[in-house]
Amino acid sequence: MAIVDAFVFWLRRQSTFWILSLAIAGLAAAIAYLIDARSDLGQWRRHWGLLALFAAIYTLFLDRWIKEALLDGADPCEETDNLRRSVISLRFVVLAALLIALAFAVAEIPVTGAGAVIWVILATPLALMLPSFSANEPLSPVDALSLGAPVFFTLLLTIGGATALSILAAHAAEWILPLLPPRPWAPAGLAAATTLIDCLLLAFAGHILAALYRERSGWQQPEPEERPYRAMRWRKA
Repeated sequence: MAIVDAFVFWLRRQSTFWILSLAIAGLAAAIAYLIDARSDLGQWRRHWGLLALFAAIYTLFLDRWIKEALLDGADPCEETDNLRRSVISLRFVVLAALLIALAFAVAEIPVTGAGAVIWVILATPLALMLPSFSANEPLSPVDALSLGAPVFFTLLLTIGGATALSILAAHAAEWILPLLPPRPWAPAGLAAATTLIDCLLLAFAGHILAALYRERSGWQQPEPEERPYRAMRWRKA
């Protein structure tokens, strides 16, 4: 099952996950602490600017995790290293920005939960474009829709499930906060916890997207030629 494979991959990439996610969670905790500790910063609580900042950070995290998933088990060679070390694709950033803007737009719908449902339905057909951008072999929206059609239900469950769990975690934090002592560390700790949950959900979703992209597109990992690194020179005995 895809979720089991994603879990196993996550277990094997603990150092990568925690290095990235703890840095993001630490930033979230620090911001939440400052906002709660200083009354003059209260207007920044749930400010759209902070939401956009973390959406951008999550975008970088997702791209990195998808690349790790795509290159899992790849033979060492220049092409593999170049892809792993490459910066995020501009196409990836643009698509993520469009999805983020869409999320902000549908969030204004007054019916509870309707915005999230609409966002998931609209985002799912484009989902396979993300791993294609990470693999540096971009798909068009039409190609992504065509490739994703046979696995649309899996994509819908992946994106919808991750979205629903993220929303539930945020609501749970709101319910728990009044039960904690009125100290700045309380919202900071909850912010860190919900951020870690978001990173975990992104890691699972990213691996599933990468696996579906490889399966549907036939994308192959870079392979070494005669020598793993063509720039190497054989040392004479």
